[in-house]
Amino acid sequence: MHRLWEAVKVADPRQNNWFVRLATVSAGAYAALLPLLQLWRIGTQPDQGNLRYAAAVTICFVPLQVWLVLSAAREARGRGRGWALAALAALAIGMVPVIGLGWLGALYGLAALVLVNVRPPWSLLLFVALVAVPAPATFVFGHSEWALHFTIGVALTAVPLAVVVWLIRAARQLHAARLALAQEAIVRERLRIDDDLRPTVGYALETISAAGCRAAALATSDLAATEQELRALVSAARRTLAETRRMVRRYQEVSLRAELEAAATLLSAAGIPTRLVLPMGPLPHTVDEAAREALRRDIARLLRDGPPPSGVTITVARLDGRVWLELCSAGTDPTEVAVR
Repeated sequence: MHRLWEAVKVADPRQNNWFVRLATVSAGAYAALLPLLQLWRIGTQPDQGNLRYAAAVTICFVPLQVWLVLSAAREARGRGRGWALAALAALAIGMVPVIGLGWLGALYGLAALVLVNVRPPWSLLLFVALVAVPAPATFVFGHSEWALHFTIGVALTAVPLAVVVWLIRAARQLHAARLALAQEAIVRERLRIDDDLRPTVGYALETISAAGCRAAALATSDLAATEQELRALVSAARRTLAETRRMVRRYQEVSLRAELEAAATLLSAAGIPTRLVLPMGPLPHTVDEAAREALRRDIARLLRDGPPPSGVTITVARLDGRVWLELCSAGTDPTEVAVR
């Protein structure tokens, strides 16, 4: 489990987060594209606004909106997001009378950011208010034919962007939870081993230490008692050594079922769909070191090369009186490991 966990930690930065990073970058690019599209519409339709003012405001508007989308996707904390959202709202709403009708498109990104940055129910109330703003504004500008266009545009543009940001957040939280569960499993195993060693080997070592101190104290005054203490110390040391060897041997003897369940749990925690196919009847209780090393090597290779599209199937079968372990993944050749 320790080696498999090391493989997860190595593969994680490059393999497990690439889709989340791509989605985050795509959301930021989409947030930058929205103001540029409305600027293009103002430039191609002069009756919708003042192009010079729109271009000047867009220079400030684009980086602010992109930063808010990226920080919301990463769940960054701090007052800076609140002030940035307030500044964006001031630019989006306050500049509509200055630029003209075409600047109503700035409400698209603002509505999405309200949904992902403001807590409910205030986020829903502010979103509904932003959806309702374009209709009366178009009547004020004398272009009521654009009322439905901008009203529907706020809803249809803001909701997909907000959903993408929410999904990115959920993916990041799920990934962090998987790593936390894997780390917790390792900590629990270490605590279990510590609980096994403390009352046995730990107590024995304390006894040996105390016997050594007594023997040292008697060395100058009573040689017979010193010899007796040393003999008891050697006997206790041999018993402790035998107990330690027995416990180490027990930890090394991992059952086949436990090894398979650990591998499936680790692959699933790394985001790789895993399925176990076991034969009818009882399985061998233990699995040798060569089989464990081969299975761990193949799992580490899967984690390093990236998860297969269709997941992984671990199959246990009997062939010619022996038990064979087969690990199959999409796009790779099956790897067979003999379990003796």
